Amino acid sequence: MNASVTSSTQRPLGVHHKVGLKAVRVSHRRSGWVVVHDAIAGKYHRLREDEYFLLTLLDGRCSLDELRDHYQERYPNRRVRSNQINALLFRFHESGLTTSHAAMQGDPLLKRADNDRRQKRWALASQWLFMRFPGIDPAPIMRVLMPVVRPLLTPFGVAAMFALVVSAAVMMLVHRQRYIAELPASHEWLTMQNAMILAGVIAATKVAHELGHAVVSERFGAKCRSVGPMLLVFTPALYCDTSGLWMIPSRLRRAAVAMAGIATEIVIASIAAWMWLRTPAGLTHTIASHVMVVCGISTVVFNANPLLRYDGYYLLSDLTDMPNLAQRAQRRWGSFLAWIFLGVKESAPNESAYRSPWLLVYAVASMAYRWILMATIIGFIWVSLRPYGLETIGQLLALFAATTMVWSGMIPLRRFWRNPVNRRKMRPRRAFAWGVLLIAIGYAGTIPLPRQVVSTVRFLPEQETRVHLTTPGVLRELHVEPGQKVSRGDVLAELSNPEIELKVLQAESDVAEQTLRLEGLRASQTLVPEASSQLPAAEALLDEMRTRLESAKRRRDSLTITAPCDGIVMVAQSNPQSASDSSLDADANPLDAGPGFNPAMDRTSVRLASWSGYPTARENSGCLLQAGTELLSIASVSQPSDRQSADSQNETSVRWRAEAVIRSVQRQRIKIGDETVLIRDASPDRILRGRVVQISEETYDPRIDAPRRDHQRADQATRTPETSYVVAIAMSKSDTAPSTCVAGTSGRAKITVNSASIWQRFYELLSTLFRFQ
Repeated sequence: MNASVTSSTQRPLGVHHKVGLKAVRVSHRRSGWVVVHDAIAGKYHRLREDEYFLLTLLDGRCSLDELRDHYQERYPNRRVRSNQINALLFRFHESGLTTSHAAMQGDPLLKRADNDRRQKRWALASQWLFMRFPGIDPAPIMRVLMPVVRPLLTPFGVAAMFALVVSAAVMMLVHRQRYIAELPASHEWLTMQNAMILAGVIAATKVAHELGHAVVSERFGAKCRSVGPMLLVFTPALYCDTSGLWMIPSRLRRAAVAMAGIATEIVIASIAAWMWLRTPAGLTHTIASHVMVVCGISTVVFNANPLLRYDGYYLLSDLTDMPNLAQRAQRRWGSFLAWIFLGVKESAPNESAYRSPWLLVYAVASMAYRWILMATIIGFIWVSLRPYGLETIGQLLALFAATTMVWSGMIPLRRFWRNPVNRRKMRPRRAFAWGVLLIAIGYAGTIPLPRQVVSTVRFLPEQETRVHLTTPGVLRELHVEPGQKVSRGDVLAELSNPEIELKVLQAESDVAEQTLRLEGLRASQTLVPEASSQLPAAEALLDEMRTRLESAKRRRDSLTITAPCDGIVMVAQSNPQSASDSSLDADANPLDAGPGFNPAMDRTSVRLASWSGYPTARENSGCLLQAGTELLSIASVSQPSDRQSADSQNETSVRWRAEAVIRSVQRQRIKIGDETVLIRDASPDRILRGRVVQISEETYDPRIDAPRRDHQRADQATRTPETSYVVAIAMSKSDTAPSTCVAGTSGRAKITVNSASIWQRFYELLSTLFRFQ
């Protein structure tokens, strides 16, 4: 009875290799490999020569023992077991290289087809920025195109194109400054005209790029399967299916096909460079400039970059003789993570290249680059839609892109977990240790940690009156010095202005002359009847002249600067610029401020002339001061306590405060009453303390608002990430600023704000980058 029982390894397998397979032998790392083309499925499979030998033996009647015997006869120096052959046959069946004569095969095949369709739909959804549409047979296009471009693929044609590229590169190196100067500004790229030109240039260059692949592929005998439209970041372009190049035995020729698209764009950019140089300003000149920009950016960022599965990737794969580079790198990365976290040893082929550390580096770099590129594209779309109030679309696109990329990254993990062999190889202790460590890290991220906001500050008196000049003049005499105590009405400085003095003399002369004329009219009205009719006009003219005289005298009186209040004189710090930074008109009168000048309204026009440093400095005696210049400020004096001595009264009677300019992100963390530690740059060894007493709601523009110290009228709804705010800090009574007579000295402040965990800070960082609302 036992003799009649047939072993499972001796029974016919009923497995047949698929009909219509085409095979080409290629060399790979000094060993022979076979590329098998499944024309029906449109797939290419790479097998070792011994694997391909076993595939050819599958005729539906052979058994596992027969396959093993044939293998040993063909490769006597190798040993193989029946279970290894069975695993190989299972891989052949999964790849679609075999068909089975066994019953009940319909359901697995249908399930495999459904799985393939789901993967294609998911790939289409995850690559929505690079969408491909069904193409057409390019044979008619190739029949027309090949006779035209074939001369360019000869050695003479290649040399001519190389000379063109080198000459264009040298020319652009010489004229680089001119080219950079003619490029549009950042805000001009999104105009309608530039957008239309860029769309047309991108579409045309990408069509030429893909046709370059097709032409070179046809030149080496690999037919182009299809050509069709695609959307490259919502821009119309063309794609070319040159998967037939895997049937080219020479890897250098495959590398040439991958390089053809990049070379085509380089040649187009060289032609555009010469057109740009030889054409005047106009539409052709602009299009040529845009062609160079598009070809350069697309070549570096997309096509020539090996981190994306475009030309640079296939070029690197062929040059390094590493087929399926991305899949190998992902498997290597997955195996590395499985070994680190779960203790599952790598089940990799016995190839030194597969175990190379650079595969890990490539896997991490490509994954990081895809995330960065996706974030850059989404950010560009987001910023472009922001002026139109369509930020929500950008947020939805970012959420969708992040979801698809995370889900794509989870697919290998699901496949790993579904494999029972991998689950049996897991080391529970290592997995448990990593789980505990990750939980501990997650919990540690929720622990609130102290946090401070560090910013630069300037120290100012709590109450001060700033003395501005309303009339231009030359500083003739300064009656006070910084630190001196003054009373209301005391003379601070005297200016001289010959123009104003001359206007006063002219006005007085006009009034005296008109007074004499009026008296003559009154005396002669009894003798001359017409004189009485001229009196009203003469009196009105005299009143106008007296008004003009009073105005001139007020301007002359304003040359004498008096103290508006009691206090201590402080050095001014808020003058916008010095004379060395301002541009003066040599033909203009520097003492004439102009009829429409109002420094309170036109603060950006205030400028200093013929002096530097502080107006109250001794070396500036006799300098020219323009109207609107802050001469000095007077700090109000508080009542000293009984414990203060008379000698230190001036030092301690001035109460100080500090102002910090913070960004909008820091503004959300600070609240009224937060404790603050301050250090003045002039005395870093002394620590001062204070509290936040006020946070302005007005946006802060350093160029316009630097002279100002009040910001109370802003709308938070219009704030942007670049918005800054002014935070007022009241210093402690026991910690006043060191004795100084300069208002606006610099320092640093550290504001203690509410504690925050690591995860909260990470969320705030994301909110800052993407402005979540």
